[in-house]
Amino acid sequence: MDNIKNQQIKKQVERWDLFARISPTLFLLTTLFLTIFEIVKIEYAFYVGLIGFAVTAVTWWWWAIFTIKYLITTLARASANLTDVDQEVEDVKVELRKLKNEG
Repeated sequence: MDNIKNQQIKKQVERWDLFARISPTLFLLTTLFLTIFEIVKIEYAFYVGLIGFAVTAVTWWWWAIFTIKYLITTLARASANLTDVDQEVEDVKVELRKLKNEG
């Protein structure tokens, strides 16, 4: 289950990276074209950009919060499992010392 979720997060990060590279460039080129040919006013393009930025920021923020929550849960579980393994290794050492002293 964790492996599948980890792969999903990796793909999501790749998509966010691609979006962060492409969307500003496309927006600027489209805005430049539309304003040069006076299809839209620069003020309208500004407000569209502002709304797009706000929606992107809020969406990314919630995605980041949920992803960080998942990672913290995974790390806590891994830490607990390592603590269990450490305790088991200590128990085995004690048992080996007892066997060594008996022999």
